[in-house]
Amino acid sequence: MQFEKRRINKKKTVTITTGALLSTAVIAVLVFTIIKVISFFDVGVLLQAAGDKIKKDPYGHTNFLILGTGGENHDGGDLTDSMIIASMDTDNQFVSMLSIPRDLWVKSDTLGSFKINELYFQANRHYEDETLALNHTKEEIENIIGVPIHYWIKVDFKGFKEFIDAIGGIEVDVKADIYDPFYPKDGTILFEPFTIKKGLQHIDGETALKYARSRKTTSDFDRARRQQEIIFAIKEKLLSASSIFNIDRINNIMNTIRDNSATNITAGEILTLASYMKGLTSESISHHLIHDDQYQCGGFLYTPRRDLYNNLFVLVPAGGFDYIHQYANLTFNLQYIEPEAQELRIQILNGSKKGGVAVETKQILQRYCFNITRFGNARTQDLETTTYYYQQKFDEAGKEIDSRPKSLDFIKQLIPGVESTEIPQEYIDLGYFETSDLIIELGANYINSPQYWEDPFYNLPIYIAPSASTEETTTTNDNTTE
Repeated sequence: MQFEKRRINKKKTVTITTGALLSTAVIAVLVFTIIKVISFFDVGVLLQAAGDKIKKDPYGHTNFLILGTGGENHDGGDLTDSMIIASMDTDNQFVSMLSIPRDLWVKSDTLGSFKINELYFQANRHYEDETLALNHTKEEIENIIGVPIHYWIKVDFKGFKEFIDAIGGIEVDVKADIYDPFYPKDGTILFEPFTIKKGLQHIDGETALKYARSRKTTSDFDRARRQQEIIFAIKEKLLSASSIFNIDRINNIMNTIRDNSATNITAGEILTLASYMKGLTSESISHHLIHDDQYQCGGFLYTPRRDLYNNLFVLVPAGGFDYIHQYANLTFNLQYIEPEAQELRIQILNGSKKGGVAVETKQILQRYCFNITRFGNARTQDLETTTYYYQQKFDEAGKEIDSRPKSLDFIKQLIPGVESTEIPQEYIDLGYFETSDLIIELGANYINSPQYWEDPFYNLPIYIAPSASTEETTTTNDNTTE
């Protein structure tokens, strides 16, 4: 198969540790839920319940589904405006989060086909019971991401606004003027302008919600940063003396959360979770996105023809959900790779006669957040075995130190191969390790096997299949085409 000519994309990959949607929302939501449940029990009951075991997956992680809805008296009140899976590693006090876009198209054997933001709405209409609907939503999301979910939490926008008001508003340092003429007007299909000035602002619940949701005149990354600012402003306000020692304010907070949220976490489990949360900071949380930019980290989705989906704008996974399952596995279960993934410089070399292999592998690994700096042909196109080359490092005394890239724990799940520190002289002479930390030499044992990952985007109808002469030239070697 031949592919449309492309140039290597030089855009910086999406940062997966900062600047992502609602990256600290799980802390706030869990804290809110703790307050909610505690408000129903007296001290004796809480002490008796304290220390309840929390559910964990085989990796020792506890996984949550967090839903944000409009709530009653809101247009589309049961539609989920935000949907996040959060995985808490209690041993290392680390939270990994994955946002699912609301336009993702899903098919349910029980409920039918629709955008994922309708999933809870359709389940609630089918079961006519909030708990059953949330359990069904959880099960459907488990199938989509391929990991077990232990708990669900649902909070509506009305509760968010009332919560901010209940704590007396928050202080936010607005980084730049915002003017959004297209902010949705509650209860209508109309818009209303939203404006806020740069500088330190004391904002109420209504303004905080608009500040968090506005996106028409700024980017998703700006929106993410603002949401992060709000969550930490809430945290600061909750820990301030004006909140801790104000009984009326505490009662207002409890009432607000009780009326505007739902969860299947028990009181004892929440107390256990609270003990794990004490050490969490912004550096303890990473956030990942699934989106439709195929050249970026998390870009597994595409926009199909609208006439195939009831004339709706929807997002569909290219190649199916297997890629998303792998991404969720990397996000939640191999999160120790994350600090290295963005820094590790990887070069991909095609050691087979099959064209396009290096560029396909580059595209796929970039979507898993790896930093691919170069790609092209290997020293020969007759290699049988896929090999990972990296340099052995030594300490000041000349003793060998662990030089193996942790990223191999994941990459080798996708691309089986052997590891070696005996680097071919050709690559040393060409200076490949001056710009690379890891060289992947693709051999026939992978390329000709059922495990070969062909880039699913090349099979979509939006791509052209021109002649071999249009294949991409890379920075690795002016005469290479792979």
